[in-house]
Amino acid sequence: MLKALWQMINSVKFWLVISGIIHFSVFANADVEVRALWVIRHQMKTPQSIDSVLKFAAANQITDLFVQVRGRGDAYYHSRFEPKAEEIPENFDPLGYLLIKANRKKIRIHAWVNMFYIWSSEKKPVSPEHLINRKPEWLIYPSKYDPALPDSNWNGRRNEEGLYLAPLIEDVQIHLLNVVDDILSQYKVDGLHLDYIRFPGYGFDFDPYVRDKFKERYVIDPAEFRNTPESFSANYGAVGYDIFFSRWGKFLRDGLSEFIEKLAKQTRERHPEVIISAAVKPDLRRAHWYYYQDWDRWLNEGWLDWAVPMNYAKSQSDFETRMDQMLEKVPAEKVVMGTALYNQPWSSVKQKWQTIQNKRDKNEALKGVALFSYDQISESGALQKAYTEVFIHRRTR
Repeated sequence: MLKALWQMINSVKFWLVISGIIHFSVFANADVEVRALWVIRHQMKTPQSIDSVLKFAAANQITDLFVQVRGRGDAYYHSRFEPKAEEIPENFDPLGYLLIKANRKKIRIHAWVNMFYIWSSEKKPVSPEHLINRKPEWLIYPSKYDPALPDSNWNGRRNEEGLYLAPLIEDVQIHLLNVVDDILSQYKVDGLHLDYIRFPGYGFDFDPYVRDKFKERYVIDPAEFRNTPESFSANYGAVGYDIFFSRWGKFLRDGLSEFIEKLAKQTRERHPEVIISAAVKPDLRRAHWYYYQDWDRWLNEGWLDWAVPMNYAKSQSDFETRMDQMLEKVPAEKVVMGTALYNQPWSSVKQKWQTIQNKRDKNEALKGVALFSYDQISESGALQKAYTEVFIHRRTR
């Protein structure tokens, strides 16, 4: 009996449950400034790399970690629905380990999940259980791709990012709802962070399912006005083209928004304590019309707790313009502004951080800042010094 008790105490699941029971923290105050850090999945491969992330976060007073646990349709945790990531030993549970080791009183852990984006390598996944191998009919097609072509044209389905699931296929949505709930049911995370919660782009919005659904409602096949706009305009006029083009965009945006609503409702009912956030495109017009991502609506409807715009502009003026435009449409207190560390000198990053802090000082109530990513700031003394000056020393004056 004592041996069984000792085995239970040493089990990951036991400590995950205990951590959920005793978890109380400095975050009871809703006005606490968010200083979030994105942690890409390759930092989750070993206990040593996870320890380094947590040590850095504690030393730099990071409040929230967005930890990537679903990268390309694979799992950096023990999943009941998807294969373990190929680079992870089968007996290692990266998310479980991180939750045990983190100081949950001082830092919140968000499960960062890439949703519709599921593969980027030229080689197919090894596991037969990966969706690329198991459900190829769920992939989204470019508008000019012929789905009748043989599988040897697999690469022809790819854009510059990789392969996506078709967002509006009902079975795809059910699968993703199961994936998300599996994480939240097994692991006492503080938040769910959605990424690639969008279409891949203007040219990748076709699949047989969504075409049929649109035709049921509007009679017209969207391929007619998307692939041959001149011919369509000749038959229906320029006004007819504009009407159907607008209907098509709204159809896709509404379909994706309905999925977000389902996901939010499921999560609120089953895991009401979980913060729901999403990494979103910073230019609202482009988000709406190119990626069909109506994220301002998601935030205003309460389906998201936080929006994290990926405001990765190098130009200071572009950064400020995007920020000002989005804050005209959404409540600033629900926005955690994402900043890029990989594409510009530390001095430019610091200037953008100062802009964010200036808004907080003026009571414009930005929820906080998110840094992309741990890879850059952990290796740069200059970035660390700038971060400390802007967010730590300034706060304690």
